[in-house]
Amino acid sequence: MGKRGLAPFLHPLGGCGYRRFWKHYLQNWPYDLRSLHTRICSVLGVTVRVPSVFFEARRHNEAIAAESLGNGPVFIVGHWRSGTTHLHNLLSRDPQFGFISFSRSAMPLDCLGKVRPARGLMNLVMPKDRGMDSVAINADTPQEEEMALGALGEICFYKSFYFPRKLDHHFRRSVLLQGLENGEREQLADNYRFLVQKMAYAHGGKTVLFKNPANTARLSFLKEVFPTAKFVHIVRDPYKVYPSMLKLWDRLMRGFSWQNPSGIDFEETTLSIYERTMRAHIEDQGKIPAQDFHEVRYEDLDADPAGELSRIYDALDLPGKSRAMDPIEQYIKTQCGYKKNTYRLTAAIRERIASRWKFAFDHWNYAF
Repeated sequence: MGKRGLAPFLHPLGGCGYRRFWKHYLQNWPYDLRSLHTRICSVLGVTVRVPSVFFEARRHNEAIAAESLGNGPVFIVGHWRSGTTHLHNLLSRDPQFGFISFSRSAMPLDCLGKVRPARGLMNLVMPKDRGMDSVAINADTPQEEEMALGALGEICFYKSFYFPRKLDHHFRRSVLLQGLENGEREQLADNYRFLVQKMAYAHGGKTVLFKNPANTARLSFLKEVFPTAKFVHIVRDPYKVYPSMLKLWDRLMRGFSWQNPSGIDFEETTLSIYERTMRAHIEDQGKIPAQDFHEVRYEDLDADPAGELSRIYDALDLPGKSRAMDPIEQYIKTQCGYKKNTYRLTAAIRERIASRWKFAFDHWNYAF
């Protein structure tokens, strides 16, 4: 873990509702001095937003609850650093889909107004890319919904980044849905239903397209909540995932952590989380009807993005392929100069990965 430096002033927990923020805050104390200014800004954020949260709920929640979800959602899943963002950016070019933006995921309770000062502030202070790679971000780019789930409720994988002293505890509860207390699974379902309906409402009834690596082992849960849901799973060479995941931990601990992560073995954490997530995914995937699930290899998507996208539409029987492919192909052209990160692994690390993740190499037919 590299030197953490000064924490950013804005933090996703500043987008919580007032009571939810304090519940997160008091349950995960103590915090380090490095995060003091960020925590102060978050307290101010949740406090000044109380009126806007109240009035947005008063104005829109009845209509949101009445929003019909005739199709979908379509969920993009896959272990972190497997290409979920790339696939999301491609599919979100299809005008039939509505997605959640970064600003809406950060503030899901008051994200519908035309005048949103916090959105403008985000664009001023956010970095131009994600840090662990060169993927551009701003307040309006497609974002995963896990951040919004943390603003709405108790179960959220992002809490592993916010509060790393309980990293494995938050991972087990959010990704594997293990150790949940009475009513927490139902509350997560309610929060997800609200979020999907709100995004459908915000996009004029469009099918919602979400991407979220934390959903990789939640397929059957989501299928219970959304019977018409469809899933696209993207998988990548484990030797590429491992070093990229280590870089992700470093980036997110510097950006989001309110606790000092020193002493955490992130190499072991990466090996363990991948193993448990992907084993759970393999078991869970068998519960999903074949016509509602399609798998993509990152390497194939990288080599032939238009062809792989076309196959996704065919496999899941998604409508509007002919209309979708033109904007998708236009986006593909803009990515021609994108440079991927490169990594070199020692023989000892490769052997450790091969030993711990052998099941994944075998299941997805990747070479050792």
